[in-house]
Amino acid sequence: MSSKSKQALAAGEAFSELVATVELLRDPGGCPWDAEQTHVSLRPNLLEETYETLEAIDSGISTRVEEELGDIVTQIVFHADIASREGLFDAASITRSVREKLVRRHPHVFGDDDDVDGSKDVLHRWETIKRMEAGGKRSIVESLPSTMPALAYSSSIQRRVMRAGLPWPEKHAMPLAFMKIDGESLEDGEERAGEYLMAVARQVDTAGVDPETALRKATLKLRDHVMRAEDLARDIPLPEMDSDDRFRIWDETE
Repeated sequence: MSSKSKQALAAGEAFSELVATVELLRDPGGCPWDAEQTHVSLRPNLLEETYETLEAIDSGISTRVEEELGDIVTQIVFHADIASREGLFDAASITRSVREKLVRRHPHVFGDDDDVDGSKDVLHRWETIKRMEAGGKRSIVESLPSTMPALAYSSSIQRRVMRAGLPWPEKHAMPLAFMKIDGESLEDGEERAGEYLMAVARQVDTAGVDPETALRKATLKLRDHVMRAEDLARDIPLPEMDSDDRFRIWDETE
């Protein structure tokens, strides 16, 4: 057995032990608090653990990352156990489903597709496969939850818009004072970008406008513009359109 196979086997056994441990905790005679939890009651815990994991990643301390990822896995197993007792789904079906999705969306690794030409090509194929799974038509923006923090939501929406080849960045981009200088480290670039964002937020706040609310409203306006363009495009996904037609539809829905 190869070292990778042994590692996968060990991971499976450890995951099974975690599932059994959570099941025992929530069984009669186990922990009263654990047994009382529901999908809804655990929402704050999942959110908190997610932010703690992000903070651990930023710290660069591997032991902290390991611990916080373990807490997230525990949250997943708790939700799986809750659903299992209701006859809905379980840890096995969650794992099986996401594995099947990964295989399905990586035909260049698990199927007969030709080799991909870099990560951009991978993202393009990923979105194409997702559209096929949705029956050939799928909004590029609607699935993103607008309850995300405004900056994260705005960044995600704009990345999807740019990947679709829409003219948003070129028409609306403003000069950026923090553009990365050749030879500058990522850390230095991030620091200057952060200072730039803080300055913008301070100026907006000084004008009596809440930056979070303003950014969310502007992002929702962009999202709605994309969805109007998708409606006008009817059954043709925007990323698969001829660029002239795509730009025409974009302008018509301005």
